[in-house]
Amino acid sequence: MVPPTSATGRRRLPPEQRERQVLDAAVRVFSRVGFHDASMDDVAEQAGLSKPMVYTHGGGSKEELLRRCIRREADRLLTSVSLAAGADRTTEDRLRRGLRAFFATLTTHRDGWSVLYRQARTGTLADEVHDARARIVGRVADLLAAELPGPDPAAARALAAPLAAGLVGAAEGLADWSAAGGTEDPDALTELLLGLVWTGLDRLRER
Repeated sequence: MVPPTSATGRRRLPPEQRERQVLDAAVRVFSRVGFHDASMDDVAEQAGLSKPMVYTHGGGSKEELLRRCIRREADRLLTSVSLAAGADRTTEDRLRRGLRAFFATLTTHRDGWSVLYRQARTGTLADEVHDARARIVGRVADLLAAELPGPDPAAARALAAPLAAGLVGAAEGLADWSAAGGTEDPDALTELLLGLVWTGLDRLRER
């Protein structure tokens, strides 16, 4: 069945598809010119939609549009890492799969990486980015805690938390290096970082 059309001849898409169209365009615009220099006219042109439609499906303001972009890109990243890590595997395998998913997502969605980790980290929506990063760090800490010594799970989790923050920071640094011209191979990036992490974990286990 052919989707109905409006009076202007534009296909009437379901609201969720139209919102995705607007967010895709906004991510491209924000990543290339930055939030402050971007305009809703730019987003409308990129999306091939009218400006009123961008406001309707983008939350009503440029700031809310950026907020929705941040949440979507963060959810995409966290979901890919969580699904890849899975369960019923060794911790090393889960960490490897999670890191590979992290790098694969960032290297295939460069514009999303730019919005999430560059354009928005110091702006008015920095708290959104901080919350998204905290969720990723928490997921990694859960994985690392299984490999660390401690009198109980809470103690192991407490030891894992700063290590997870360092690991995520290192992964972000590698992602920036990759974006600046380094390798885009998720497997190479994963093995480089995992080699450093596993050496450190071995030393902690020996304590």
